[in-house]
Amino acid sequence: MASKLLYVSKKGGTISRFKGDSSYLFRVYSDHLSIYCHDIASAKAQLDRLERLKIRSCKISVIAMENERKALRKLVESAAAPFITKMLA
Repeated sequence: MASKLLYVSKKGGTISRFKGDSSYLFRVYSDHLSIYCHDIASAKAQLDRLERLKIRSCKISVIAMENERKALRKLVESAAAPFITKMLA
């Protein structure tokens, strides 16, 4: 199967065209995700979706890390509280 790079987005995602026996197949690739489509319009829509998903995924990861940081701080402060009160008394 011969391939040809058709499109590279501003965010680095790509659309490649593969020539099959009877038709073309379009591969959408963004970061580590890949999807195959039967037409260029679907491929472009899927690329937009994958790139939005990647941004949303990063935002969710940052929120999760912040929540974990707050929970760890709360745990450490509650565990240290009895020792701190003894030291200050």
